[in-house]
Amino acid sequence: MKHYLLLFLAIVTFTSCNDDDDYNEHDYHLEYTSVIDVDVPDEFIYGRTYEIDVTIELQDGCHYFYNQYEYRYEGTARLIYPIVHIDDNVPCTENIRETTFSIRVQALQAEPYIFMFYQGEDADGQDQFLKVIVPVI
Repeated sequence: MKHYLLLFLAIVTFTSCNDDDDYNEHDYHLEYTSVIDVDVPDEFIYGRTYEIDVTIELQDGCHYFYNQYEYRYEGTARLIYPIVHIDDNVPCTENIRETTFSIRVQALQAEPYIFMFYQGEDADGQDQFLKVIVPVI
């Protein structure tokens, strides 16, 4: 029994000293990306749930979208900022591509929904938006 305990401790010791702790780590950063198209219903029926399709462009092979977005409330407006993961310090291919994701919205207000989809910044650094208004019936 003593030999099994020593063997177990030796295995645990050797595997805990593995230098591959940062094997999957790499340099990257996150940033907002521009919305190029949206597909929203012409109107919402109060109480129903809808899928809004949002299309973004990934600028190169180092840009990845993992279904992350920021969804901010400002009164009856909804500001949507898609977030991309960008690999740093690696060579990137010029692989421009589009991807579409969905946002679920349940119509729970009587006022029209105002969606503001992020489209980048202007020359003064101010956020620009694609504005879509959806009435509620």
